Amino acid sequence: MSTVGIAIVNYLSADDTAALVRSIAAHTSPTGPQVAIAIVDNSDQRQRLEPIAEVARGHGLSARVIHGHGNVGYAAGNNIGARWLLEQGADVVWVLNPDTRITGGDLSAALEVCRAGDFAIGATTSTDAAGVTRPELGALDLWTGQSGQPSADSAGSRRLTYVAGHSILITRPAFEKLNGFTEDFFLFYEEADLAVRSERLGIPVTVVSGLEVEHAGGGATGASRDMKAKSLITYFHASRSCMIFFRRHYGRRLPVAAFARLLYAGKALLVAGPGAASAVVRGTVAGLRA
Repeated sequence: MSTVGIAIVNYLSADDTAALVRSIAAHTSPTGPQVAIAIVDNSDQRQRLEPIAEVARGHGLSARVIHGHGNVGYAAGNNIGARWLLEQGADVVWVLNPDTRITGGDLSAALEVCRAGDFAIGATTSTDAAGVTRPELGALDLWTGQSGQPSADSAGSRRLTYVAGHSILITRPAFEKLNGFTEDFFLFYEEADLAVRSERLGIPVTVVSGLEVEHAGGGATGASRDMKAKSLITYFHASRSCMIFFRRHYGRRLPVAAFARLLYAGKALLVAGPGAASAVVRGTVAGLRA
């Protein structure tokens, strides 16, 4: 029987993780694949997470809380979870943020990513307030590092389309060939890095239309589109990871991306104050030095 492995990196998000696990259990069926859940504790919430794992086991799912490693970041945390899931025989690794909920479909649909081949990466879907269902994809400007939604002109050398990091399906052979996520990225840009490396290795991206996921966004990190509401953690790590991304993949464009970050620091100063601007500058410098 096939196995779907789900990696959840928890950082002070036990309530969200519990709600996600309940939504996972609600979308499993006795005739579906086996399900294994790795709850990776990047904080210190083991006492709150163990009962959540027990709830999963009560629904016939395999679950483990992995703890004791400290806050290693999102990419490294998912790699820790994925390694355990692969040991359990997972055919597909599904990375889910704690602040996501499965709102449509059955977990057996996760195996649809394998229809694109042994080596494949899959995006789930979501439905907006207007009732329009779209694949969960993002787009990155390959000169400035600004992220947004894909559009008709996203193709070409200017923009990179990637699977949104809060819900990524990766076949076992693809995960192993990619060697997982790049752990230089503590927060943000790990999915863009994955997209660049996948494209270079010829690993295709497919849309799994049978799975719908809702994402609240910024539950633990304070990642908000509202600059006044955005956390200093987000300002810092988004800037740091942006520089690391361009250093790794688009070195000749790094000066442009760095200049764009400094312009963004100016905007942050005007909108959100000196703390936000300082976090952007510090993150940019840290990324250039990393």
